Amino acid sequence: MRALTETEIKHHVDEIAEHGYSIVEDAFDVDFARQLMDEFEHLEQIRPGGDIPPAPFVGFVTRRWFDVLNDGDIWQQVAVQPTIMKVLPRVLGEGFLLSTMGTAIVGPGEKAQPLHVDDGVYAFPRPHPNLVCNTMWAVKDFTEENGATRVVPGSNNFDHDPEFGESYDSVPVEMKAGSIAFVSGTCFHGAGENRSGDDRYGLTINYCNGSMRQQENLMLAIHPSRMLSFSRELQNILGFQMCKGAGHLFAGDPRSEMERHYGPADSDRAWLDRRGEKVIRTTTEIASDS
Repeated sequence: MRALTETEIKHHVDEIAEHGYSIVEDAFDVDFARQLMDEFEHLEQIRPGGDIPPAPFVGFVTRRWFDVLNDGDIWQQVAVQPTIMKVLPRVLGEGFLLSTMGTAIVGPGEKAQPLHVDDGVYAFPRPHPNLVCNTMWAVKDFTEENGATRVVPGSNNFDHDPEFGESYDSVPVEMKAGSIAFVSGTCFHGAGENRSGDDRYGLTINYCNGSMRQQENLMLAIHPSRMLSFSRELQNILGFQMCKGAGHLFAGDPRSEMERHYGPADSDRAWLDRRGEKVIRTTTEIASDS
């Protein structure tokens, strides 16, 4: 994974502001993509078909797995991918949060997803500051034929959300495997129709302004013992730091309370990961990871 230059960071931030999206090529390498494909295979074995029942909006042959920080350790690297962590502070502000993360594996024959916005959950009147930014990962090539996400360029600057059923001039976000597309929460977008004979393998990793409620309740979804094994950077975007005074516990970061109850002074702990395997961590191991 290459580091972005300051010029590149500014370019992508400016593109997101003007067009609503921007593509970073070579954001992750072939080996990382192969690890993600292995993880998809494992998820299919333990939770076949994904975590969301088929429906018109989420798709009938699209596999979406969520709550993945309780699955393979690779998701911890996904959440704090270096390119993302460089660009998003300029888009969402310091103290931004991980909101929801999952897969978007669009199967052959899937119809196009209705165009929508990702910050609609907050129901704020437009225009408004950036509340959400999605990152879409091309684990394999995104092409128009296999259902590359479609966007309406410049729609992030419209004064209204899309009307379902309305027609808009959209373009496919075609990109090579290893690319990550940033899509502003106000940009009209949706997965395209998959007219190929193969799956479109992607991730949708969504972040929000630090003052907003996350879509996934990540602080409850993950056992504190596992949370303590995460990097401080990942703990921060899960909500274990304050943002402009919001999110405090006893006027401080909630991490201190987690460490007080589950930190190195406690006895050894164990939890079950999503593979059904018992994971035992000693206090020494936990301390070395914190």
